[in-house]
Amino acid sequence: MLSYSKKIIVSALFSCIILFSGSVSVHGQADIPSEANSASVYSYLGLGTPYDYLSPFASGMSLSGVAIPDPRRASLANPALWGTTVFTNMSGGMSLEYFDSSDDFGSSQNTNIDFSQIHLVLPVLEERLAISAAMYPRTTSRFQVRSSGSFQGATSDSVSTVNYDVVNQGTGGLNNLELGFGLRITENILVGYASSLMFGVQRASNTIAFDRSAFNGINYERRTRYRGFSHRFGLAVSTNQGVFRSRDRMMFGATVNLPTNLSAHRRYISELRSDQMIDDVVIIPEDRYGERTMRYPLETAFGVSYFTNPYTLFSAEFQYQEWSEYRNFDEIRDPMLSDRVRVGLGFEYDASSRNLSGFFNSFAYRAGASWDSGHLTFDGTDIETLLFSVGLGIPARNRTSNIDVSFDYGFRGTQSNNLVSEK
Repeated sequence: MLSYSKKIIVSALFSCIILFSGSVSVHGQADIPSEANSASVYSYLGLGTPYDYLSPFASGMSLSGVAIPDPRRASLANPALWGTTVFTNMSGGMSLEYFDSSDDFGSSQNTNIDFSQIHLVLPVLEERLAISAAMYPRTTSRFQVRSSGSFQGATSDSVSTVNYDVVNQGTGGLNNLELGFGLRITENILVGYASSLMFGVQRASNTIAFDRSAFNGINYERRTRYRGFSHRFGLAVSTNQGVFRSRDRMMFGATVNLPTNLSAHRRYISELRSDQMIDDVVIIPEDRYGERTMRYPLETAFGVSYFTNPYTLFSAEFQYQEWSEYRNFDEIRDPMLSDRVRVGLGFEYDASSRNLSGFFNSFAYRAGASWDSGHLTFDGTDIETLLFSVGLGIPARNRTSNIDVSFDYGFRGTQSNNLVSEK
């Protein structure tokens, strides 16, 4: 059994040489995902794709909602806004995503369903102090990449070309389990704070199949688990009515998520199959690597909302993430990660608040657009995203609950430089 374990380790090392030779990288001759339940192919890098939509109603404006107050609905975008809460609020969400991806070698279509946040806000002092409890994702990683290649291999009687196929797929990401509070200091100034347990697991499995019976197939899975504590602060400042017109007002919002040190543990396992059993064997245990410290980057967001009247608002946001300071499992900077900038503009007209008759006066209408520089760079090419959003708010008859639906259409990446373009 000892010699068999050594054989597994040698096979795994051989597969690593194949995988990291560039054949399954997005920047190379790799087929893009061809199976359902894949998200963005770019989510296989780093800690996955960052999750931005923290407010169910602001997502229809392509915004996070850092400067959009609504005491009737729970929002995770800015802890300071919890200080406006009047009644107990609870929100939850889910998303259905469809990806149409293409590169120089093919195309694929994938569908992905996710449950997002669950959030509870309890007022302690009405419109003065509230506490919040929530669980929501910070990054998402779900991908499948196929590739193929060949090498000169020696068999029992000759040296011949051996073809192989590689399937690299993974799931996981980071989540926040959060507690916080929002406090109204004065009529126009609100502050907030939240502390989170940031945790998650990323799994990346690799399977290599050969077209020669002399070479056995190889499979192994890399599992990395993370844990750390994060802290974020929020500020919101509003003006009184009458800034430019008699009924208008403005609100400014800002948040800061401090850098988070994540303790990380990693192991490699392989699945063994025989006529009698299927079993997992640990190739490299967690204690071989020990505990590593990874660094989740600083994040800031700023926003301003202008209410022309109680029913109409225009909002703009700026978000920045310092991914260039990210530390990977080897505790070094990742050269493919770069600082991320995201800007967005949004609009809302809440006809349902006007108490007018008519079917079309029963909804809130939203629209917006955003541009994202992305946090990935390949040979000087940023993986940018342009996104357009529309949304609809559907209040209940008694206005004690609300359904917010948003539709997004966007473009990410490029086919130049052998990269992947996604819609």
